[in-house]
Amino acid sequence: MTEVRRFTRAEVRESGGGGGGPTWIIYRDGVYDVSKYLQEHPGGEELVAAEAGTDASEAFSSVGHSADAYTVLARLKIGELVEEEKRYDENGKKKKLGEERGGGCLSAIFCGLC
Repeated sequence: MTEVRRFTRAEVRESGGGGGGPTWIIYRDGVYDVSKYLQEHPGGEELVAAEAGTDASEAFSSVGHSADAYTVLARLKIGELVEEEKRYDENGKKKKLGEERGGGCLSAIFCGLC
């Protein structure tokens, strides 16, 4: 069994397609190399490029992609985010703020989010 590669959000940002480098996106804590798919995207390269190096979960989900789109996306997966930077639980549900940041209510108070 192959070990899953782990990436930080900073590493994904660095792979935002600039300077001819790879174009990576995040979707639900998975990391995807969309470099070779950009020109094939039915909605145009610009739509995917706009999300390069970022978490594209909201943008991807809000469009209402087909089952085929999810199949293509699965083939482009190169790894996952490191555990401490994940925003979804093991069931694919978005974590609550305290879970996402690894802290509880006190963390939210000290960072000014409450």
